Amino acid sequence: MRKWLLRLLWVAAALLISLRYRVRAVGREHVPAAGAVLLLGNHVSWLDWLLVQIALRRRLLRYMMERSIYEWPALRWMFRLGRTIPVSSKASKQAFEEAAAALNAGEAVGIFPEGGISRRCEIEKFYRGFEIIASQSHRGEIVPFYIDGMCGSRLSYTRKTHGGRRWSLRRPVTVVFGAPMPLGSSADSVRGAVMQLKDTIAQ
Repeated sequence: MRKWLLRLLWVAAALLISLRYRVRAVGREHVPAAGAVLLLGNHVSWLDWLLVQIALRRRLLRYMMERSIYEWPALRWMFRLGRTIPVSSKASKQAFEEAAAALNAGEAVGIFPEGGISRRCEIEKFYRGFEIIASQSHRGEIVPFYIDGMCGSRLSYTRKTHGGRRWSLRRPVTVVFGAPMPLGSSADSVRGAVMQLKDTIAQ
């Protein structure tokens, strides 16, 4: 029952998102159709987790989320249904262990290593928490991604736009997936890979 309810919610969410955003995926072939994968990328808006899932077209991601947001009364039921992994500075060890267990079970885990939505629409510092998760995992790979097009939206923290974009009925959004990286890749190297994906969009 839980599985079918979750699928129904995702279909409904995807339909609603498609009314306002035109999501395009690039490099989706880099993401394995099944098996363990750790997806790491930039964080620009409150909708990023949905946009990556829509672009991905594979089984649902297990996202890590700040516990203070996870505990929102109106949405907690949905986060629990989606098996979101809450994390906080006081309970990071348990969250890291749960994420590592998900990878070892062959699941897909999504993390925004900047630790929050960028206030400047720039790629901020990548924190090293995912390195701990990777060190506890014995299977899988890292796939970097870059979300383009949400800067300046109502769901971001800035009103400036990149690339001369203006308002349109359906905002174009591109999610670019990069080539797989070893699970032991450092935060700096993954951030560098995401920066390269950003450059490919700019070209």
